[in-house]
Amino acid sequence: MNKYYYLLLPGLVLLLAFNSNTNNFIFGHTFSGDESASFLTIVEMIKIESQLAQKDLASNATNAKEHAEHTTEHITANDTKEINERNPRLATELNNTLSDFVKTFESQSPSESTVKDKVSNLGDVLSEVVSARIDKEQLDNVTVKALVVNDLVGEGLEHYNSSLGMEENKTTASNATENGSNETAKIVNDPDYQSAQAAISRAIDLYNEIKPSGNANSTELGNSLNSLKDTIDSKSPFDQADKIVDDKITPLLNGMFKLKLAEEAGHGGEGDHAGEGQSNKGEEQHSSSGNETH
Repeated sequence: MNKYYYLLLPGLVLLLAFNSNTNNFIFGHTFSGDESASFLTIVEMIKIESQLAQKDLASNATNAKEHAEHTTEHITANDTKEINERNPRLATELNNTLSDFVKTFESQSPSESTVKDKVSNLGDVLSEVVSARIDKEQLDNVTVKALVVNDLVGEGLEHYNSSLGMEENKTTASNATENGSNETAKIVNDPDYQSAQAAISRAIDLYNEIKPSGNANSTELGNSLNSLKDTIDSKSPFDQADKIVDDKITPLLNGMFKLKLAEEAGHGGEGDHAGEGQSNKGEEQHSSSGNETH
């Protein structure tokens, strides 16, 4: 009998090890605060682009189609892989829903009701994906939300940069007027300009959800975000918008939420302000486990 148990125990150990590995495979790894913020920013931008496509449908079908095409540019193969680790069905459904959304605008005249339904359906799928992909603790985490604010500001700058027809990371535009207090920049890509405005507006809305009360820096950051929006709305030169981010928004986000974002030593350099649409991946990952949650 003892010999029987000696033979049985190794088998049980192997079985437990196999089950443990299987569970790890199914659930995947736990994502850091930076990774979660980057993914949430992707979701926000997909929603923004789909809503802009719906909004432009009646007035400018070309712009609407471009916004629809932009919805697929944010999800990478690695993102799909990570979603698939958590929920294979949702990974396939998201891919099919995005593809279907783009194809809708390849039609000569998709109906407004059809597009409205598809925007709503895409939003529902994205909500499911977020629930499967990101733990609730991080969804409620203030630091993660602050990182999303930062990333949306970066997205806004990147799209504004593109809307002016500028080369990446340049801070002056050849299509701007002579230097002066009332100078304006020429928009050469209207969909990118709309995306820039929408990204900054969403950043402001999200910041208002996490804004600490009774804090002078909190008010200053809110004012700076609104100043950035006004600068883009008034089509001011890119370097004016960039300066607000470098001199005000990034330092204030760092100070208030301890994000450890890279700050430019001097304005006009190629520092990683606002992540140009994503969190600073080269910086220390911000695990949300020890940070404040709502």
